[in-house]
Amino acid sequence: MDLTVISELLPERAADAARLEQLADAGKLPVVTVLGKFNHGKSTLLNALIGQGVFAVSDARQTTELDAFDQAGVRWLDAPGLDADVQTEDDRRALRGSWEEADIRLFVHSAREGELDGSEKALLAELAADAGHTRRKALVVITQIEEVGEDTLADILRVIREQAASLEILPVSAVRYRRGCEGGKQLLIEKSGMLALKDRIAAAVRQVFAARADELQMTGILLRSRLASAGADRYGRLKMLSAERNRLMALFKGELAQIQADIHEKIREV
Repeated sequence: MDLTVISELLPERAADAARLEQLADAGKLPVVTVLGKFNHGKSTLLNALIGQGVFAVSDARQTTELDAFDQAGVRWLDAPGLDADVQTEDDRRALRGSWEEADIRLFVHSAREGELDGSEKALLAELAADAGHTRRKALVVITQIEEVGEDTLADILRVIREQAASLEILPVSAVRYRRGCEGGKQLLIEKSGMLALKDRIAAAVRQVFAARADELQMTGILLRSRLASAGADRYGRLKMLSAERNRLMALFKGELAQIQADIHEKIREV
């Protein structure tokens, strides 16, 4: 399938065409993208998941590119914060990571921020709908749970579960996990919620290639159908334009013949 044709005929399906290009790469590692707003603990979470301090962590904005790290057959992507760039360039990079490249999306939201805002709810609704169509896994990860009390956390989780009812929600503390690992404290590790998250990610990774095969077939069928429809529409418009051109040409010829006849008549009169 010619992707340039898709961009020309179906500009609104450009993201699908880009995803199709990703799916066509049979050797591509399973991709886990972490996305969410700036300063919600995305990079800290990623470092805890891979067990290395690869991704920059700071109170100042650090992630402005789609940072990647490959480990044990998985590519991890740290997307820019969705609210990081008023010029929206970072948002476009984050979108590319979450929609075009990612097989698994981890949506990060800090417990200290309370419930989801409107933009987060809208994005989660899109992720949930996409997961239903493509089998790409989307998980909501509530981070920094160590910064709120247990009762407050319970209230926050209850509200967020209502806001994102169709998605699995996992509360975690990367800080507790790191401290537990460094101090050999198994109870702290278990309380961090990180083991459950790792299990969910591992299970999703095992399903990636089967999900890709299904998505490749489904996306191909969808785009071919849309291309056929767009081609038919274009052909129909072409026929209409051709018919209109023929009508105008016939009208012009008729008027020209009449003008010529009028001129000849005037000449005979003279």
